Amino acid sequence: MAIYDLTQGRVGTQLTRMTIPYFLGVSSMIFASMIETIYIGILGARELAAYSFMFPVIMALTSVSMGLGIGASSLVARAEGAGDREQVKRIATHTAFLTLLLTFTLSGSTFFFLEFLYSSMGAEGEVLRLVVDFAEIWVVFGLFTFTLPMVSSTVLRALGIAKAPGYIMTITSGVQLIVSPVLIFGLFGVPAQGLMGSAYGFVLIGVIRIFAFAILVAREKIMLTSDITRGFMDSAKSIMHIALPSMLSNLIGPVSMGITLALLANHGDEIVAAFGIASRFEMLLMMILGALSSSVAPFVGQNWGARQVDRIHEGLKLAYGFCLFWGVVCMAMLGPFGDTLVALINEEPQMVKAAALFLLIVPISFGPLGVGQVAGSVFVALGKPMPPTILSIARTVVVYLPMAFVFDHFWGYPGIFVALLVSNILFGLTSWWWGRVMLAQVISQRA
Repeated sequence: MAIYDLTQGRVGTQLTRMTIPYFLGVSSMIFASMIETIYIGILGARELAAYSFMFPVIMALTSVSMGLGIGASSLVARAEGAGDREQVKRIATHTAFLTLLLTFTLSGSTFFFLEFLYSSMGAEGEVLRLVVDFAEIWVVFGLFTFTLPMVSSTVLRALGIAKAPGYIMTITSGVQLIVSPVLIFGLFGVPAQGLMGSAYGFVLIGVIRIFAFAILVAREKIMLTSDITRGFMDSAKSIMHIALPSMLSNLIGPVSMGITLALLANHGDEIVAAFGIASRFEMLLMMILGALSSSVAPFVGQNWGARQVDRIHEGLKLAYGFCLFWGVVCMAMLGPFGDTLVALINEEPQMVKAAALFLLIVPISFGPLGVGQVAGSVFVALGKPMPPTILSIARTVVVYLPMAFVFDHFWGYPGIFVALLVSNILFGLTSWWWGRVMLAQVISQRA
């Protein structure tokens, strides 16, 4: 079994080895989504607005289902650090069962409420029809084909297996860049599907990823081959203990985005589309910090299982420092050149102005936001998922949403961007402080 030990070797090297493949894999997916945004922008502003409205629901459903991967990876990393390979296989196998159960449940329960969801977010007329048609395809087929590979990737990374999952995501994202325009615009004799072509392409790429990860998982031999249901309820209970709070924490972001879109919809479809474009730039640049926080979780978990506390402290120091450095880099890239970057996707003046304003204001908070993400990974890695959930709820419900409503009333949509800035900074500072206190407490209790 090709397992990679994160409790040995240089800390910086281990974190880099884990972070770069995941960053390349997921950022390639986001980059493909951005290019797809360009394709859809060619279709028209209504299609682009519909695509932007779809995003919160995609995030919500995938974030909930990905909570299983977070719960499983915490258990797998600590079991691997303690040398319990049988427990590793059992958790991995039972996670696959839970993933199938959850995705089918989410798909079935969401399908019949799509029109209500999007009309509540402010979609109307032709935009509402387009987004519902897109969502019906994605909910039925896309959720399953996205979630299973991503959960598989998370579990593999908990064992230190980072390169192969990154390669799979990167290569398939490249294939998506070829497939999508064929389906959207009807190239090479294929009937043009318009916006729906994007949904069909997403599903097709997901199917390819499922087959690729199935081969990888079989090669790494991380699944049980006998007595696969024995201890399932115990495994499910342990996984859900971490997964449920993680699901709730992950769900806060999409809900917040949905409310943000509802506020922005009052200012016109162009502003909604601008937010959709700017959000993709944000996701692409923040992905390196997301990849780092995802690498910190298995690193901390394995070293905690092996009682290597000094390595945990060293790893966190490096991670926090990089978050702040990357935040400065993002400000320098996006602030002066935001309007130029947005114009590459769509040159509509009001859209460029709004998206560029977002890219001037919000990136100031990227560094602290990354610090908060890393701190949240530490909580989860040590089996304490509630603090990140509390922090996420406080960030959105207590700080961001009240501030967004008030600032929008006085300053219009730029006030919403300022509210994002303030809430991100407060989230990062509070998460860092709480994470520091919690780690000191658990180290003292173990001693």
